This record gives sequence, structure tokens and C-alpha cells, in this order.
Amino acid sequence: MQIQLVSKDNHELDAYVSSPQNEEKGSIIVIQEIFGITSHIESVCQSFANEGYKTIAPALFDRFEKNIVLDYSQIEEGKSYKVRLDITHAMNDIDAAISICDSPVAIVGYCFGGMLAHIAASELKMNCAVSYYGGLIAENHLDQSPSCPIMYHFGEQDMAIPMKSVDLIKQYYPEAISTPTLMQDMDLTVK
Repeated sequence: MQIQLVSKDNHELDAYVSSPQNEEKGSIIVIQEIFGITSHIESVCQSFANEGYKTIAPALFDRFEKNIVLDYSQIEEGKSYKVRLDITHAMNDIDAAISICDSPVAIVGYCFGGMLAHIAASELKMNCAVSYYGGLIAENHLDQSPSCPIMYHFGEQDMAIPMKSVDLIKQYYPEAISTPTLMQDMDLTVK
């Protein structure tokens, strides 16, 4: 289901929401990759909802144009949106999603969203965060220290995120849980 959120700078953005059929255990904010709110992100939201979590995926690229959904072959276009998105605006939009939650909140981010989950865990109020293969954390965001429990997942053979970056994150945040896996073994759905 699509809803509309309003961030604190009065920007209106869409969000995809999946709600549990039964009692709500908590809320999960799912932060997109550079491809927008794709069918993959929607299925992740539905998987979490099936496990009892209200799940919200804010459309962060709505600041440029509504309904941006890219094919995985459009990586360069996705990168251009990522570069143009102001981090403060992204945090405002994520916070708008958090603000409509009545239960404990977790953030789960993938790739670009994994980096944003790390930043959000440092700047926003939530109960915990999970970053899947979050890029550029070691290179640009080590000065931002998460204020809630966070778990990082990285592929041991991920060409985009070198293990030296993963090791640096472990060094800076020894209390965080870091789970290296083979990319082909990474199942991003809830079981």
C-alpha cells in the first residue's frame, strides 16, 4: 500500500507500507538501494509484515521525481540520484517514516540504504539498525557513531566493498555485530 509522508522540511514523499495481519510486534523502516522502491524492496517489506512487523519504505528519490524505480541495469542513473541526494534530506525523510510508528523501530538498509542506516543510527531515534553491504561507511562516515545497537552484513567477496573497509568499521565500532558472508549465500528475506 502506498501512503504519503511529510518530512520536517514539509517535503511530501511516498512510502510503501506493509502491515501485519495479526498483532504488530514492532516497526521496520526499510531503506532502499539506488534503484528506488523496487519489487524486491516491496517483497522485503511484505516478508517482514508476514513476521508481524509494520514495514515502511520511504521513497527517498521523490525529492527529484515521483515513482523512480530503476532496473538493475540502470546502475549509473541510480548512482546519479545517490550523489544528488542530500544526506540531511534523506534523514528528514527517514525520520518522517519513524514518526508514524507507534511501536519500537528498527531500520534495515541495503547498499546505499545500508550506509543511510548507519547514519540514521547515529542521528535519529530508533531501537536498532541493520546495514546490509552499506557502501562508503568506512570512507566517509566513521565519524558518525551509532547510538543504538547495529549489525553490519558484508559479502566476503563483494568487489564494491573491500574487506579493509569492513575491518576499519569493526575497528571503529567493536561493539557492533559484523557478519561477513558470501554474496551468493546472502538471503535478504525474513524466515
